[in-house]
Amino acid sequence: MWGLDRLWPEMFLMGVALGQRWRGVGVVGLLAYGAGVSWQVGETSFLLSLSSQSVPFVALMVGLTVLAWLCMPLRGGASWAMILQVASYGLLLRSTHLAFSWALLEVAALSGYFWVFTIGSREGRLAAAIRYFTWSVMGSALLLLGIGSRLAIGKGLQYPLESGGGVADALLGWGWAIKMGFIPFHFWLIGVYRVIPLVWAAWFSVVPKGALLFNLLALLPPEGGLQSGIFYFLGAVSLVGGYALAWRGSTLADMLFWGTFSQVAYITLVSIPGAQPAGRIFWIVYGAASFLSFLYVERPWRGRVGNAVGLLLLANLAGLPPVAGFWVKFRLFWEAFLRMEGNMRILLVGAAGLATIAGFMVYGHVLWRLWQEPSSVSVQPAFWWKCLYLAGALGLLGVGLWGF
Repeated sequence: MWGLDRLWPEMFLMGVALGQRWRGVGVVGLLAYGAGVSWQVGETSFLLSLSSQSVPFVALMVGLTVLAWLCMPLRGGASWAMILQVASYGLLLRSTHLAFSWALLEVAALSGYFWVFTIGSREGRLAAAIRYFTWSVMGSALLLLGIGSRLAIGKGLQYPLESGGGVADALLGWGWAIKMGFIPFHFWLIGVYRVIPLVWAAWFSVVPKGALLFNLLALLPPEGGLQSGIFYFLGAVSLVGGYALAWRGSTLADMLFWGTFSQVAYITLVSIPGAQPAGRIFWIVYGAASFLSFLYVERPWRGRVGNAVGLLLLANLAGLPPVAGFWVKFRLFWEAFLRMEGNMRILLVGAAGLATIAGFMVYGHVLWRLWQEPSSVSVQPAFWWKCLYLAGALGLLGVGLWGF
């Protein structure tokens, strides 16, 4: 009924949480969950429908969760909260109704609040958790107002959505911008990143934003409809502000975290009709490379091979050739350029140039600090970490060379 009969992967995942104290059970359960969600491609109902374009992100979400769990297993209430978050984002990837998406975001926010408070460091975790909850509620309230505005003028909530007018579209765009963490609504996210373990902070900087992005792509009509100037304005502020703050970051991890706010600014381009496929590919490549880069700065691999691996990972984030990050970022800008006209094209070219120069400077600065501050390396990576770094770097390089 209403598609709720297809919640069995989430029900299975809740059962798996009972065995989370055994690391192998959790890993196998997460992999089985990803397979169960992907099995439902093309099955459509009132509330749920998974498109084939979302399957790669399901795989990325499950893969990153497994890696994070292997690096730092969670116990007790923290494991339950994480499982609930994964299940909420898995459903969000399949949601075809705006009200259902809103409810899922609320579940994710409540579980995230408890999760941050449980695994965060003693100093600052309460403030970070409260800030997280407050800003998340503000974003949800704006989305709810947008839903109410659409219903008031007789517009539906089933995906894809046609424009509901300037007010409704602006409210939805504003709410999504807060949830994504656009600057100046970034405080609730940067506070979370700083109080939880780095590997889970890296997960948190990739998976929730990606789930929101893919849900937004399902929401947007292919031929266009929803338009919100607020979304574009906040994207521009995030692009400039994120790179500026990244340059001044006190730690390498902080610099990468600030860089995520700049990368999320590119998401504004997917609202241009026709650019959605490029947006999906961009976030999958960026998300995987970003997660590996966070692991690399926490446990850097030094030496000739290790330095080359770090160079490839950070060059991917900067969008420099020949790695894959260059091509996915170029394609996203190119698809937007083809569909824009007049002054918007000029602004887009300027933004692309600024992003390239700023990315080169910021991620080059990260690499330089990593090479010049050997005293910051307290833990040498284990063999399997080196294999993970090498596989990721070679994969990005191989895809990039294939792109040529």
